[in-house]
Amino acid sequence: MGLITLGLSVIKVGTAAPTGTMPGTLTKIGKTYKDTCKIGQDAADVTEHFEEGKAAPEIRKKSRKIPKLTFSLMDADAKMLADYVGGVASGLEGEESWAYDGDELVANKSVLVETEQGLNFEIPNADIEAVINADMSAKGIFLVEFVVTPLAVASGKAIRGVPKA
Repeated sequence: MGLITLGLSVIKVGTAAPTGTMPGTLTKIGKTYKDTCKIGQDAADVTEHFEEGKAAPEIRKKSRKIPKLTFSLMDADAKMLADYVGGVASGLEGEESWAYDGDELVANKSVLVETEQGLNFEIPNADIEAVINADMSAKGIFLVEFVVTPLAVASGKAIRGVPKA
């Protein structure tokens, strides 16, 4: 019998777990902009080897790609920008400023995608690349777009679909 997975409830993050065990404490990353959360997988790179004069390959070697998570957040403050885009946040809490010059490192995180039904997705050791995409028009909004790439772990798998409890 099949399992239907649909809808996003929340995206949570925690300390990266290169061991492969998801951390016990995860917190909501922010407000995910409507209809932006997707998990996609690029087709494998394929190398084919042919006998001279033949149309069908003798051997096909595939190099598969890991699925990636993409989404946008709509409530970025200075701390979130520093944590995920890079840079530093400074000042009093609630009045923080953000400064950036591009050479700051962004720490890996554990990421949990909680769905409305079906499978939740766990990424214990995730590389996060976040970029600003701001439409500053009257109808626009300031978004931070995320690409989350699962990295190798010491035990288990880099990305897991786990049935909701």
